[in-house]
Amino acid sequence: MRRVSAILCSMAVFLAVAAVPAAATTRTGATACPGDCNTSGDVTVDEIISLIGIALGEEAVSACLAAADLDGSGTITVDEILTAINTALLGCFEPGSCDDPQVAASEPLCALDSETRRCDFLNPEHCMLPFPSSAFLVHDPDTDSGYRVAFDRAGMPANRPLIHINPVEHNTLDGFSPGSMAIALFPEGVDLLASDVAPITDMERSLDDDSPTVILDAATGERIPHFAELDTQATADATRVLILRPGVRLQETHRYIVAIRGLVAPTGSPVTPPRAFRILRDGEDTPVQAIAARRAAMEDIFARLGDAGIERAGLQLAWDFVVASSRSMTERLLTARDAALAANGPGAPPFEITRVEEDVDENILRRVSGTYTVPLFMTSAEPPARYVLGEDGLPVQNGTTTAPFTVNIPRSTVAGGVANPARPSVYGHGLFGAGTEVNAGHLRAFSNNANIMFGATDWIGMSDDDVRHVVRMVAELSGFPILVDRLQQAMINFVFLGRLFMADDGFVSRPEFQLDGVPLIDRSELYYYGISQGGIQGGTYLAISPDTSRGVLGVGAINYSFLLRRSIDFTPFQVVLNLNYLDELDRALLYPLLQMLWDRAEPQGYVSRLIDNPFPGTPAKKILMQVAINDSQVSHTAAEIQARSLGLPTTAPSAWPAFGIPELESPFDGSAYIPYDTGGEAPPLTADAPITENGTHEAVRRLPEAQAQIDAFLRPDGKVVNFCDGPCTFRNVPGVYTGAN
Repeated sequence: MRRVSAILCSMAVFLAVAAVPAAATTRTGATACPGDCNTSGDVTVDEIISLIGIALGEEAVSACLAAADLDGSGTITVDEILTAINTALLGCFEPGSCDDPQVAASEPLCALDSETRRCDFLNPEHCMLPFPSSAFLVHDPDTDSGYRVAFDRAGMPANRPLIHINPVEHNTLDGFSPGSMAIALFPEGVDLLASDVAPITDMERSLDDDSPTVILDAATGERIPHFAELDTQATADATRVLILRPGVRLQETHRYIVAIRGLVAPTGSPVTPPRAFRILRDGEDTPVQAIAARRAAMEDIFARLGDAGIERAGLQLAWDFVVASSRSMTERLLTARDAALAANGPGAPPFEITRVEEDVDENILRRVSGTYTVPLFMTSAEPPARYVLGEDGLPVQNGTTTAPFTVNIPRSTVAGGVANPARPSVYGHGLFGAGTEVNAGHLRAFSNNANIMFGATDWIGMSDDDVRHVVRMVAELSGFPILVDRLQQAMINFVFLGRLFMADDGFVSRPEFQLDGVPLIDRSELYYYGISQGGIQGGTYLAISPDTSRGVLGVGAINYSFLLRRSIDFTPFQVVLNLNYLDELDRALLYPLLQMLWDRAEPQGYVSRLIDNPFPGTPAKKILMQVAINDSQVSHTAAEIQARSLGLPTTAPSAWPAFGIPELESPFDGSAYIPYDTGGEAPPLTADAPITENGTHEAVRRLPEAQAQIDAFLRPDGKVVNFCDGPCTFRNVPGVYTGAN
């Protein structure tokens, strides 16, 4: 009786479902149809009824035995009727494929064929791991790389209310960041020391033939120096990703292969390669179409790794990705810059002096404040605002706005009662500050001693007016393009401030910048000096400035995705982020995802055009990087990566010798990276912010030797000169915490 009830129940379910308009489509290429008694290519209601009749003994077994007796028992069971019903609803299938119910029941990876999101299945624990990956690229002949990013929103990280980051801006890019970190997960954990991977203190280890981790240029076979670390914010091995951080900026449009082998788990055993990867590595047959479709691409990866001496059999994971093109990262800002300059025409932008302060102090003769007009490319001059984009996806002007300026005229310009024109320099302020930071005491004194006239405006996007909007944005990162777009508008504002210094109808046309009708500005060259955030964003400004020739980047670097977790300044934002993005794998992915967009504004996207191969209408620059060793706010390791990427030398002997940065006897012409060791307490070697502010970040700019170096460099015939007594190593520096004081 129980058997009859089960059969009748099965029939009732089938008839109810069959009465609904077909939601499932018949599978193509089907070669097996359990229950297709008449071999018509599908299973009908009449055939289901016939199978039930056989099961109840009311019809001859021979009527459909061959088509439905899957277990060879000589009769028809309830399970076989259910299989036939499933075939009727879903269509026939190829035996041995994931459409085969028996295969689907025994092969968990068959679920990949039903995945509706674009995912990389190599790390099954998260849709977007490993990252970055060519699994998220589609071919596009209209881009410089030949690809386009194609993230699905449903696969992106989600915050506490389960709002996934909107990838619409990511999907306008033609590749991944040149500062990409490579992330993968081995859920049993990785013992970095036992695995003998390259640590942050020895990137050269990654270039050894037996390095467990490899980043390879797919075209040239060149190995990329890098170091490996673990996500220290994860609370368990199951969510603790392995991070490979390149020691140089990756090349635009190049394809890179990541290979991992020889990793050891905390248990002492080799880590287990993900099963889908093992199938591809070992050439195993698979019913999973998603895996089979990846085979050709993976074979190419294995072949290129083999050519580089990396054996396929020992791989625990390997994948590839493509770096975005320069145009993809820079076209928006360059389009806005060129349109702004064309709209303004030759000469200075309109400006208004709103305040003049005389005899400010012993260093500053006069402080001049005001506003100037700049073309606006945002939906609003106030945050939050986005670019106004045309149908071609490029910025279009939306009227004009005003930007503030503050200029300090040093007393040295009128020394002896005669005009002694000062060198003009645009000044870039620090994190979430304002242009009024140009009034800092040490800068006023330096301005007078060196006879340099500094003028500043706000880094909108990361100025004090943006803080509350950034905090709100951190809770839902779909709004991150607001910061990026406003930073690009800031670059235009800075370019126009430079025009005020250099144009005939600019500052020099006003009596506030004259002595008895003689200009107090030496307009032979325009310079730039920025510190902290100004030392970071200054790299972008210099790359796109048509008027500036030389610049000093004080305690700056590139790649915010590297800097954030290692900066004490990020700690309060990190708290907000962690409270809103709870999934630890999601959280690990946030940094490289944000970097992809940040590249449109920060120097990671521009440094390849800074010293060599400048943008059209833009002179090549000479830059001086002054770096604080053990900086609590801006990691000196990130600064080393910038210097290494630009091919910068340092002066000999160096206070902090670094891999890939040659030492030259000074003075010399060109650009340079100069580390200053003031004895500050060392920050963690891991991707964690220091607990204590050690003061090194502020100390360097106040050193007389560093100021003398800037003075010698920011000249038409400027040179890189070492004013230190040997290496730039200092102890007992006021304000520097050594860990012992």
